[in-house]
Amino acid sequence: MLSQKEADNLIAMLKELKSKQMKIPFPQPTKELRLDLESSMNKKEKFIIDINRKGQFNLLKCTFQTRYRNSIRLLRIDIEGPPHENPDGTIVECPHIHIYKEGYELKWAYPLSEIIQTQNDDLIDILIAFLEYNKVKRNGHLFYMEGGLV
Repeated sequence: MLSQKEADNLIAMLKELKSKQMKIPFPQPTKELRLDLESSMNKKEKFIIDINRKGQFNLLKCTFQTRYRNSIRLLRIDIEGPPHENPDGTIVECPHIHIYKEGYELKWAYPLSEIIQTQNDDLIDILIAFLEYNKVKRNGHLFYMEGGLV
């Protein structure tokens, strides 16, 4: 388990996409995509961003998650999922974001609009805002869906 300071430092660390592919297809409903990242300063520090669209009944359901060293979850955004109950009993509707909290990991959620500002409800726009929150340099990478470039 990480200390809060360690988790905050990892989230704030400048990261780069490792993909050589400049046009990255956003996953279609029922699919997922893994983006491999590394620290801009220390290439040994590895991160993963998961884009999960495995919802079979709700095509807008999507999860973005940041992992460190494969298994330590730092951040997660849930879009179009069920409400989340925090450890204190408060309910947070979707979309919401989970941020690592020492002693709780990702058990606390916060309304997405209180943490990350997005222009609209477009999944690619939310992904780009999530990448910015994660301090990911895109280096010219473009994400596209259904033929439209972003």
